[in-house]
Parts: sequence; C-alpha cells; structure tokens
Amino acid sequence: MRHVTSFLLISLSTLLITSCGDEAGDATLEAQSAVKAATPIDPARELLITDPSVVGSVVETNFDPQHPSGTNKSGAWSFGRLVHNMLPKAERHSAQAASHFVMNWLKTWEVPQSPNPAVSPAFPRSSIRLLLINPWKEASGCASPASPATDASCTLDMRVAPFKLMAIVNRPDLRIVATDGTAIAGEGRFVFQAFGPTLGKEAATGNLAIMDDTFKAQKFTIIFEYALPIENNAQTLAWAQAWHELGSQPFGPQYRHKLLKLTNAFAGPDADRRRPNGNALNQLRTNEVALQGARFPSAGFVADKQFWELREFHLTASGLAPHTANLEPARDFDIPRAAFAGLEGTRSDELMSYLNANASAVLANKHRLPHGMSANSALVGSAPYAAWGKLKNPNPPATPSHGMAHNLGDVAVNVRDIFALNTCAGCHRHETDTRHFMHISFLEAMEPADKVDDRFRIGVDDGTPEDTVVVSNVLKADVMQGGGRFEDFAQLLATPMHKLSNRPGLRMCAD
Repeated sequence: MRHVTSFLLISLSTLLITSCGDEAGDATLEAQSAVKAATPIDPARELLITDPSVVGSVVETNFDPQHPSGTNKSGAWSFGRLVHNMLPKAERHSAQAASHFVMNWLKTWEVPQSPNPAVSPAFPRSSIRLLLINPWKEASGCASPASPATDASCTLDMRVAPFKLMAIVNRPDLRIVATDGTAIAGEGRFVFQAFGPTLGKEAATGNLAIMDDTFKAQKFTIIFEYALPIENNAQTLAWAQAWHELGSQPFGPQYRHKLLKLTNAFAGPDADRRRPNGNALNQLRTNEVALQGARFPSAGFVADKQFWELREFHLTASGLAPHTANLEPARDFDIPRAAFAGLEGTRSDELMSYLNANASAVLANKHRLPHGMSANSALVGSAPYAAWGKLKNPNPPATPSHGMAHNLGDVAVNVRDIFALNTCAGCHRHETDTRHFMHISFLEAMEPADKVDDRFRIGVDDGTPEDTVVVSNVLKADVMQGGGRFEDFAQLLATPMHKLSNRPGLRMCAD
C-alpha cells in the first residue's frame, strides 16, 4: 500500500514510478536531467514565486466554502484550504472543525508555552486577541466578538481569514537523501501576511490597545512549510525537474494550472499518510512584532521596546502544537546583557562549551542542538535581544560579521558566525542585514519611508505600490544566479541519481 499520495496527478511523465534499483529507469532519468539542466533557471517562476498573477489570483487565493478541502483550484492556495486539508479525514469539510483548529492555535499566544520545559518559556502575547481573534470573530458575524466566552460557539469564516498569500516557495536545498523513510525532496512553502488593526501602547495606561482600526498588512508573517514527499530518492530529481518545467511557462492560467498540480502534491489532503492526519506539513512558523504595538505611535500612544518573536508549530492529531525553534538556543544560554529577565543569560558557559565541542559540525552546517538547549521561541530586535554573541552591532550590520567583538570566551569567530547565521534570530536580523526582520513582506507592513531607511536598503522607491511583495537582500541574492540556493538547484538538476546527496550549506530560517 502506498503511503505517499499518487504523483501521477502531476505530469511528471514516468519518473515518479522509477525505482532506485531500475538501471534502465535511472539512465532515462539521468538523460532527462541533463536536458533539463541545460535550460536556464528562472528563479521567479521556479524558486520564489511572488508574481501578482499567482499570489493575487482571485480563483486560487480566495477560500471557497463549496470546496473547503481537496484539490479543486477554487481556493487552492487560500489559508482556509490549507487548514481544512490538515484536519482528520472525517472533519475536512467541517467549518466548525476548521474554526476550532485555528482558534486553539491562535490562543496559544495567550498563555506561556514551554515545549522545552528546561528553559525559559515563550511568554504570552495576549494582544493576539486585539489584532486577529476579535476582528476575525466580528467579521464572521459572531456574537460578542470581544468576549472569550464566545470563542467556542463562534465559527470563524475562512472567507475572511486575516491572512493574505505573498509567496509560494520551492526549497529543494532542504532535501534529505536517505533510505530509512526520512527522505524528502525538499520543502514547498506558502508564505502569508497577517492583516488587521494597528496596535499601540497607551500613554495613560501602558496597555496595548487599537491605535488605528484601519485593516492593513501588519508585521506578522505565517509560513506553511511542507515536505515534498517521496517514496525513493530518485523522485527527488523528478520533483526538481517538475519545478524547473515551470520556468519555461509564461505567467498566466496555464502556469497556475501546472503550479497547482505541484502544490496539491504536497499541500493536498493525504499527501503523506505517514504523517499526522496524512498531511505533509513539516512545520508552521510565525514571525511577528505586531503584537507589541507600533514602533512609531500616534498621539495618545507611546513607543516601547520591540522584540520580534519567531514561533514554530508542528501538526499533531489534535492540532498545531507549539514546538521548539529549529537550531535556536534559548536566551538562557546567551551572554549576560543588561535587561535580561529570569534565567536569560545565566547559562552562557554551556553554549560556549557546546560550540567548542562541536566546532567542526557547526562549520559544516551539520550541528544539532541538544533538546535541552532549544528555545521555546526565537527573540530578536531591540536590546537585549541582539545577534548571538556580539557585544555591539554596527549600523548597518556587517555581513558577514567576522571580526566583530564578541564575548563567547574562546569560541572562534567563524564558528560563532556560522552558528548565528543558522539561528532564526541571526537569519532574520543582524547576521543578514535584514533591517525589517521579514524576508518576504508586503511593502505596506514596512516602516514608512520617512521613518527609517529600510525601503531604500532593498531598492524600493516612493512610487512603489504598498501592495507590492518585497524580499530582503539576502533572500534575493540567494535565489539569483550565483546565490547558494540557485546554484544548488542548478547542480541538483544536473546530478546523476547515484550521486544524489544532501545539500551542504546554511540551513537558515529564510523563506
């Protein structure tokens, strides 16, 4: 019995049923790979897809209650469809089940979260109710939307979900080549941005409140990160070729049709029956500071410290469960800094010992943090949550930061730098000169041009529409010719099956 959904739904010729031991099949695959590799790669169609004809397509991106789950193109790339496809099979067409699933996920921000109880928890950000829960309940026509007492009886309408698609991403560089059932062909991702009112800190009370009730793109992104499921390693090359075929197709209906076949194969129902609810989700990640209020407040509100927080969730049979952030140590292990709270900065000696003992693995990007060191969320932004191991951060930050002063004892600077780049906090700020912390964002969510120079840094001028999807310089460079992700993809397309291997290199959280 097959555990991975039939790839015959995708037009990948016969490649996906080629067995690893079939020499004739291997030869055919390698010959076709050579032909494909000779065709130029178009990153905007194959690796990082943000074109308005895709992410703004009315048919695929608007949730259709007539097709809540499944593979129909109507609503295929909507937040609601991805949620319904995550549910147990018997509940996939239930609006109430989907609402319950999402409500439970959002309410995790209201209480401390400690998937790793050995370190400081992810502390509550109860303003999730002001930004997302209450406005969504109101838009869904629920009674007393501001009252938590109506959460259970309210059915959130997925047609008005406050999340808008920004990008569909191909991550073949995250492939795992193995024979123990863990192999994947990489990841396929959907990147959304949250929309809602702007929060601020009231000058009179110090409480967070709605400062501007105009709905707009907020500094809050959500990424669904799916495994590209395979049954044998040869299918990794078939996936790569299928993504590459998109590069020769002009944007339009036929392009979206071909892309839909790919996305249904990893985000559709029962894409991988080996996983919870048959869903191929590896993890869901969020990156936000909107819950801390506006950086530049209006009258009656005051500015406050802004700490960006990145959280990770894994799908279980009962819903999205908080998980430790990949490769991110708890701030308990950071060097001591003024304004740290609780256990933060009290265990830095342990991080130094770990880095020195695992220096070779860190430099080869093969290190794994012991679970006991893993953070319940990643924090970065205003002091004290700065880059890992740095005493100060230049403006603009140095990329790479080699030679910067640090206080990690005798840990080599290059070890510290590679370690930091692989953390969510380093990847989203100082180590990559990502001033606005988001690698993909609607321009509207960034600071206005008259406040900071974030827009200028990424080449955006005053005439750029606010609904433009913009990407950070590091991500832009990574997917363009000469960048790590581009060159790895090119090499993968030309790789004979018997030489297929994991990609060595950074495993950053970048989208």
